[in-house]
Amino acid sequence: MNNSKLLNEVKTSFQQKRLKAEQECNEFITELCQDENFHKVYVTYSSAQLKLLRAQFENDKKTLQNDLSSLQNKLNSLLKQKNLNLNSLTPKYECKLCNDTGIVDGKLCTCIKKAMAVRKNALLNNNLGFKQFKDCKTDVMTDDDKKVCDLLTKWCNNYPEINKININLMGAPGTGKTFMLECVTSALIEKGYSVCFKTAFEFNELARLYHIGKAYDYSNLLNADVLVIDDLGSEPMLKNVTKEYLYNLINTRQIHGKPTLISTNLALNDLLDRYDERIFSRLVNKALSINITLSGKDKRIM
Repeated sequence: MNNSKLLNEVKTSFQQKRLKAEQECNEFITELCQDENFHKVYVTYSSAQLKLLRAQFENDKKTLQNDLSSLQNKLNSLLKQKNLNLNSLTPKYECKLCNDTGIVDGKLCTCIKKAMAVRKNALLNNNLGFKQFKDCKTDVMTDDDKKVCDLLTKWCNNYPEINKININLMGAPGTGKTFMLECVTSALIEKGYSVCFKTAFEFNELARLYHIGKAYDYSNLLNADVLVIDDLGSEPMLKNVTKEYLYNLINTRQIHGKPTLISTNLALNDLLDRYDERIFSRLVNKALSINITLSGKDKRIM
């Protein structure tokens, strides 16, 4: 789905939310106005608000403001008897910044951007639910694990203002590599960025389909704000596919400053042996990459 269509869908959903909030508010006020005394004060108060908006002269505005203040006190007194206040008479918009219009100061509100990111990520990742940093179980984490968690949290907080665009998590099975990558994914999605999370096997299969002319849109991997490839090295090595597409992917994203994060059970030497110098040098380039080796026992059986 292109961004224009996605934006229109999100805007439509927010418009529906806004209309629903206003309808519910109107229905609530109508119910309150069954009280004749309340109805009389509310109608007079609403009329005074409208007159103030239309007033052109300062003297008229001052007089109307005084009248409105007096009516507001009466209205507040009536509402207090019902355990309500003036806020009870306003629509309950989901976004307090834009009142569900999607626009603030002529620009897209952050609520629209986040909603778009959530939808885009749902499409990219098949609605997968990812772990979050708050899910970290400190009782099974080593001191080194906690340092890695802090480092990744800081990286997410600083993104996109980062110096190192690649992160490589290495270590034996069960040391928490996938968990950490899922936490990073969740944190970035929460900030409104698109993250494409694929296992190495999934990436390899998508590359194969693209290579033989199937309809898969390979641009998702290239254009996502952040790409995550989990368990690199577990995929079968396909001739003219695996190395070629992995190199193209990493190199293209690196040229455009787009982060690529991987996890692997392979050590650095094994990565070099399995792939080649071109891929290896781009993956672990110290100027652009954070290379982390997780150690410890298999946490999945603890």
